[in-house]
Parts: sequence; C-alpha cells; structure tokens
Amino acid sequence: MNIPRQFYGVNYLTKIVSNFQDTDLSECPQINYHEINDVKELPFEQRDSYALGLNAGLLSELFRKLVSNRLCALDGIAIAKGESLLFSGYRPPYTKTIPHITNSTCKTVVAIGIQFAISEGLLKEEDAVLKFFPEYESRLTPKFVRQITVKHLLTMTSGTKCNELTSMVEKNWVKAFLLSDCQFEPGSRFVYNSMNTYMLAAILTKVSGTSVMEYLRMRFFVPLGINHVKWELCPEGIERGGWGLHISLDGMLKIGIFLAQNGQFHGVQLIESSYIRKMKEENVFQDVDALATGYGYQLWHLPEGLFMLSGMYGQHIIVDEKHDMVVATNAHSNKMFPDSKLVRTIIKYLTNEELYRPQFKGKELFLYHKLMQEFDAFCNGWNLPNTFIPSCFLYKIKQNRRIQAEVEWTIRLFDSFDGKRLHIEQTSIKLFPYMLQGMYQWSPFNVTDIAVKRHKNSIKIWFFKEQSKKERREKKLQEHLIFEAGIAEYRYQTIRSGQLEKAVAVKASSAKDEDGHFVILLDIVFLAEGFSRMIKFFFLEERIAIECQESPDMRAIAEQVLCGDTVIAGNTIDLTDKLPEGIRVFLEHKVEPRVNASIRG
Repeated sequence: MNIPRQFYGVNYLTKIVSNFQDTDLSECPQINYHEINDVKELPFEQRDSYALGLNAGLLSELFRKLVSNRLCALDGIAIAKGESLLFSGYRPPYTKTIPHITNSTCKTVVAIGIQFAISEGLLKEEDAVLKFFPEYESRLTPKFVRQITVKHLLTMTSGTKCNELTSMVEKNWVKAFLLSDCQFEPGSRFVYNSMNTYMLAAILTKVSGTSVMEYLRMRFFVPLGINHVKWELCPEGIERGGWGLHISLDGMLKIGIFLAQNGQFHGVQLIESSYIRKMKEENVFQDVDALATGYGYQLWHLPEGLFMLSGMYGQHIIVDEKHDMVVATNAHSNKMFPDSKLVRTIIKYLTNEELYRPQFKGKELFLYHKLMQEFDAFCNGWNLPNTFIPSCFLYKIKQNRRIQAEVEWTIRLFDSFDGKRLHIEQTSIKLFPYMLQGMYQWSPFNVTDIAVKRHKNSIKIWFFKEQSKKERREKKLQEHLIFEAGIAEYRYQTIRSGQLEKAVAVKASSAKDEDGHFVILLDIVFLAEGFSRMIKFFFLEERIAIECQESPDMRAIAEQVLCGDTVIAGNTIDLTDKLPEGIRVFLEHKVEPRVNASIRG
C-alpha cells in the first residue's frame, strides 16, 4: 500500500504500512519520560451552578448530549467558571491517578514556555532557528531554512518538509529538521506540523540549560498546583513538544484558566499579561479545519471569540473568555482534528446566553442536584437517570442489582469454556489496537489460542501466539500474555511488551446481539493512551465466533484520510470521491477481524 506524503502528517499513523503487513517488531522501543510527582496540588473550590450564575438545566442538557452521543466518545470532562469548579471526573476505568495523554494539546504548553523565555530575555521571536544550533549550518543549508524564525515555529508557518515521520526513522530530530528543505517560503503559508513544536522545545532546552519540564516547574506547574505530570522524550532526551504530555483533567483546566486570565492564577501574575495576550491575538489564516477560524501561537481560534487547545481524538481545552468559562475533555473520538461533534456541541452551549441566566434559587438548586446525580452516574459507569431520583441510595441499589444480574449472566456464559482453550481457525487476531502500535511501535502479537480460567470475582485469560516451526524445533516456550478481567467491573494491572510497560484495565461483561443471543464482551483499555480493544465472543452451536474492535477506530480514521474527509498537515488528501470497495474490505478485515474458534479441552 502506497501512502501519500501528506498522510505522514499524523505521527500516530506513520507505522500503518508495517501494521497492515502483520510483521512482528523484534522489540518495542523504550519510551523515557520527564516527570513531576512532588508538586503540592492546589484543589479547586467547588461551587453550585446558582453560585456561579449558570443554568443547571442547560448544563444537564449539554452533559447528556456529550455522554449519550457515540460520536463524542467522552471519557472525562471538567468545567470551571473563573477559578471555581463546577465538576470534574471520568467514566470508568479512567482516573486522575493515571493521567491521560493530551496529544497536541501540549503544544500550547511549549508556547507558554517560550513566552516565559522571551520575557526573561533568553530569546526573541525574530531569532533565526539556526542561531541556536550553529553546528548544523553550512554552505549547503537551504535559503528558506536560514529564514525560519521562532515566530514561524509558533504559528506553524515554517514550511519545513520535516514532519512527524521523522520521529519514527531518525534519532537526532533537530538535525533532521535543519537538514530538510522547505516546501514554501517561511511565513507565507500555514501548515500544521508537530515538528515545529518539537523545535520550540529543543530551543527552550538549549537557551534555559535544562529540560522543558524543569524550566516550567517553578514558573508554571508549581504555581498552578499541577502534579503527576509526565512528558515523553525524543531519543536525544528532549520533550517531544508537540505530543506526549500526560496530565489530569484538573491540570488541563488550570492551563485554560491561566490563559483566560492572561497569565494570572490565584491572584498572582506569573508572567506579564502582554505575552499571553500575544499568543491569543495572533491569528494566522488556515484551511486545515472547517471549524477553526485561525491559529495563534500554538492554539486554535474558534467562532464567537472562543479559542481551544486541541489534541487528537478529543483531548481539548475550550476557553470562552467573555463568560470566563473553561471546559476540558478526554475522549476516544475517531476525529483527529478540532472539527468534531464534541467540539461543536460545547461551542453551541457556551455561546448560548441563556446558559448564564440561572432560574430562581430553589428551582436552580433542584436542577443542580439532578445534574450532579447524572454526573455521579457517569463517574460510576451507571446508566444516566431519566428523571431526578429523590433517593440516591435507592438509585444505587437499583444499579447494583442490574450489575449483579450482569455478573451472574457473565459467569454462566464463561462456564461453558472455563478451563478450556479456544483455537482460532485458519487465521489469527491481533491483541493490541493498531493505534497503539502506530504510536509506540508495539509488537502486533498475533493471537492463535485463548485459554480461560474463571475465579470467584475475576476471569484469567491467556492469549497465545502460535510458535513457528523453528521455535518448536528449538523447544522454546510458547509466547503468551495474561490478563485478569473483572466480572462486570474493571480490574487494573500492568502488562509488558518488549521494553514497554502499560497500565491497563480489563472487564468481562455480557450483552445481547441483534437476535437476542448473549455475547461476552472483553474490554481491554490502555489507560494512559485512551486506546482500547474490545473482543466479542458469540456462541454458535459448536464453535465460538470472535470479533475484534478498537477505539479510536483506525479503520474509520484511515477511511477518512483516504476519502479526503480529514486534512493532514495542512494538505487535503483527495485521492478519490469514494473509498474503493477492495480497500474498505481490506481495512475492515484487518482492524475488525471476525473469526471462528473451536473449543478444546
């Protein structure tokens, strides 16, 4: 499969060819981090909707639409007005103790670091990038590369041909950037490219003499009380800049509040306000996204005067300065760029003036309690109540009974192959999501056999990879991975592949298919990355049918790209008006395989 050049504008998809070829990598590359785990957290003051001057009825309407719409794929949400919190939380199995990756949201954090450095006289916007790395300048350096400035990096107008594919094939990313030519004159055109942000991180590291995380520690993370932060590093030990920052929803909220208040937090001006205003006032025309109206210093301008820090698949911080509102989200949407149902829904409600007109106090507090019931249900993984429940205790009993019934059915279904082995016929399935392989180069781990052993409150599941003839001759141990799934609840654990360890949560539950037959669902969630693999077991007469799905859905994302519905790195891919049926079937078979398995004693 030939992938067009523009496709490489998305870091997470650059290994798509290797993934679809089903080739096993010898080992997963080690990912290193800079971390902050000893900062004193500053908790928010939580206030009700009436005290904040908000309409709880409309907030409830917004929340229900975000939770119920599958296109939003909401994993967590936090809302603040001023520095006061309305609510903040996650649906199971996500939790603030394992910070979620923010993808491109962290680009703005790098830009904030650059503004601190400018305010301290460490650099200027007009400085040429080559000034900081003279060792890579020679007579062969292209003319346009010599012209690239810090401001061009900030506004995504450098024109560099060096894109995210570099992170997969090169060790020295700075050198690769400065040895690449430009596709147009710097400053003349906007092209979204994460390597611009990486170069900002590299420059900040160079001028400060320390890492980006350490530089921002006392200037930013400590004053905002943001703890449990980690940032993935490039092979040279520099923060990746344009991606790789893991942070909680509360931390995301505080970043939005800092920007909304022009560098102030808890009454302290952390940086002169003009530097933050400059970030937001700059507005470069772009045609990457149908929703955004422009691009500032590593942030997106939205309609109605809003702006946004945006990460792929729904990691967003949306700021409405007019009403002093900040909304932060984690999600697993199939949309890669800002224009999505999630973002449009939030904008619609934030810009509705009725949201800022609470009803009379008694009714408002009643509706607020109803909203919080809905939010608690979301955080517990329950069904949202249709109406206000006078007794939360009785509602919890009802939900627990529903879960207990699901537990009993799940146990009964697993009993049919407890202690047995399922052998996948003629083919295999992949255990890990393609998105995880694209992002971290995980080994595909092709599964040929699955063994199950039921315990009282959990189910142990062994996934085996069939041995080659050479491995059998050498009498090598059969490779396998073990997961422990909670029954109708997530069980947390750590798994290892190559040099990488990943925190996962696994749940076994039951459901019914369209014909009313029971199905076992095995949900494997990679917590820090927001990716998941759902394996469904359908009961046939003498066999088990197995179907795999992943989220975000790489098949849907690839279809968007190949059909021209998604814009990559500032270039619309318009290969065909309709995805050829052969490619569509190929993607569906690879990403969402359906196989049969026989039960063996």
